[in-house]
Amino acid sequence: MRLGPRSDSRVSASALDLSAPPEQPGLPAERAEGAEVWTLLLTAQGPAAEAAGAAALAAPERGVYSALEPGAARRRFALVRGGLRLLASAHLGCPPSRIAILDGPCPLCTRLHDSVAAVAGAAPLHFSWDRCGDLVVYAVSGTTVGAGVSLLAEHGDPDAAAAARRTARLTAGGRAVMRGGCTGPGIIADRTVDMVDVPHGYSAAVVCHTARPVSRPDPNR
Repeated sequence: MRLGPRSDSRVSASALDLSAPPEQPGLPAERAEGAEVWTLLLTAQGPAAEAAGAAALAAPERGVYSALEPGAARRRFALVRGGLRLLASAHLGCPPSRIAILDGPCPLCTRLHDSVAAVAGAAPLHFSWDRCGDLVVYAVSGTTVGAGVSLLAEHGDPDAAAAARRTARLTAGGRAVMRGGCTGPGIIADRTVDMVDVPHGYSAAVVCHTARPVSRPDPNR
């Protein structure tokens, strides 16, 4: 997958606190450049955050949460999924458990890309998230967006750091592919590729569409 020229631009991220979710900031404008980025350090979240995340889950997700044995996996599910729903709720102005989260595998290629959160009567909120170790990175936008995070080598090898940045960019780029753009001639859209300021030890990137896409001509027609 080609992302275009390498970008050294950086964007900041806000730390997500599940026990005090963000106020409703409004849906990002359609075709707005860039994305809103949030980070969640799992080990920094206490019992109140897990409870808030669990309370935000939809009924099927609460069933999954309840079926998990108490421990790290159960706690992580509430934090990651609940955090996503609380962010979507803040943007869409709807209770988190009533939002439709459409983030399953693409029916065309089976990969995860172009995920959206939706409620009746509102434009969909595009989102992406990725987790590596203790860090979760969320990106939300009015246009297709992808997030990627990778672990940096502890010994600070420059080549390893470059590889981590590349992995983050490729993951983000793959998740920013529009539905329908993963097979055949594809879809053209302008995109930004930004590295994200994240806690030490990680590298993260966000890829965001910035313009209305147009279909690529099919040479076989």
